[in-house]
Amino acid sequence: MTRIKSARAAAGLFSALVINLVPVAASAQTSTEALQLRIEELQAQVDKLAAEAAQQRRAVAENPEPPRPAQGTQIEIGGFMKLDSIFSDYSDGNSASAGIGEDFLVPSTIPVGGEGGDNRFDSHAKSSRLFIKSRTAVAGGQVNTHLEIDAMASGQGDERISNSYAQRLRHAYVDWQMDERNSLLAGQTWSTFFNVGALPEGMDFVGPVGTIFERQPQLRYTRKMGSGSLQMAAENPATTLYNGSENPYDDGGAPDLVVRYNNGAGDFSYSVASMSRELAYDSGTDIESVRGYAISVSGKYQFGRDDIRFMLSSGNALGRYMGLNSYRAGIIEADGEIELIDQSGGYIALRHFWNDEWRSNLVLSASEADNPDSVSDATASAYRSMHLNLLYSPIPKMTLGGEYIFASKEVENGSGALADDEGELQRLQFSVKYVF
Repeated sequence: MTRIKSARAAAGLFSALVINLVPVAASAQTSTEALQLRIEELQAQVDKLAAEAAQQRRAVAENPEPPRPAQGTQIEIGGFMKLDSIFSDYSDGNSASAGIGEDFLVPSTIPVGGEGGDNRFDSHAKSSRLFIKSRTAVAGGQVNTHLEIDAMASGQGDERISNSYAQRLRHAYVDWQMDERNSLLAGQTWSTFFNVGALPEGMDFVGPVGTIFERQPQLRYTRKMGSGSLQMAAENPATTLYNGSENPYDDGGAPDLVVRYNNGAGDFSYSVASMSRELAYDSGTDIESVRGYAISVSGKYQFGRDDIRFMLSSGNALGRYMGLNSYRAGIIEADGEIELIDQSGGYIALRHFWNDEWRSNLVLSASEADNPDSVSDATASAYRSMHLNLLYSPIPKMTLGGEYIFASKEVENGSGALADDEGELQRLQFSVKYVF
């Protein structure tokens, strides 16, 4: 009897559980179905939004809006202050044959054929520089301008009272970056024939006797080509000739034409430039002109912090482009015709960092001219120079240093009438420079 009651109780309990669990299971199934439906609705909304975004991207790609240039112009003012203190010793004279040679190395002013004198000391701040730059964003690109002045090579002023010197124009140009690949420069700046990036670091204003060094008005087009760039320029002409009555002659009827290619690979960068220009003069009774050519290869190899820089130039139209007009481009012969003179020059320079604050540069340079027999005995035929410096930068943008310069000038002396045909200069220069 007891067993029957227990069985009935168990059966009753089982029936109750079944009755209660069936609605719960039905409810769970309903919730799962609702959740699945909600997920499907959300996925549909995501797919719709993704499709709309893709459609918008296609529309922008097919009909891009022109870029909106930034408003306004950014102005930058800078430059440097520099004091140069120079001790000079000439083997064949008491001073440079022109005053500018006392401010920095001008190879042609090294005297030849005189008696050596005592050391000369000169100090000046003429190379201190001020520039104003601007950058303005325009549709598709940017417009940059650069205006720069200093007092070097100024003919106005002296040392009697106030050492006042007139400012001179160095750079004044506008550079229109039309897009990522094309730009157009108009105004005065470094000649396209001159790779400024290969010029060695030094205390002297210019440096090696065999360098190309020229600034002048020009119109220059630059196009990027892969990792390099191609530059084409029409630049202001001027002619320097021996046996002439003017230096320079400004009688050219065409601009100097320059084509230059820049590129690099890894730590090595280089430039190859070619130039074609008209050399001409008008004496009032005779008009002559001839076309000459020249090439220049230069570059820099970086290894760690140190680097090697070089330049090699050659041609019959270098003239004023090399060594601060160390040679003239040609000679006016007895019959009035112009004979161009083959010339070549170059340098190699090593820069070494001793540590974060100290560095040195060693620069070896030479140039020569294959002058015709008709030039005078005093016509320059070769130059040599060496620069060795030690530079110290105790704080950013500040450089204090000393530089030893040895330079020589050799003249033709074809007749043998000159007792001495070579002059030398030894110079010790100390400078303090702060860039702002």
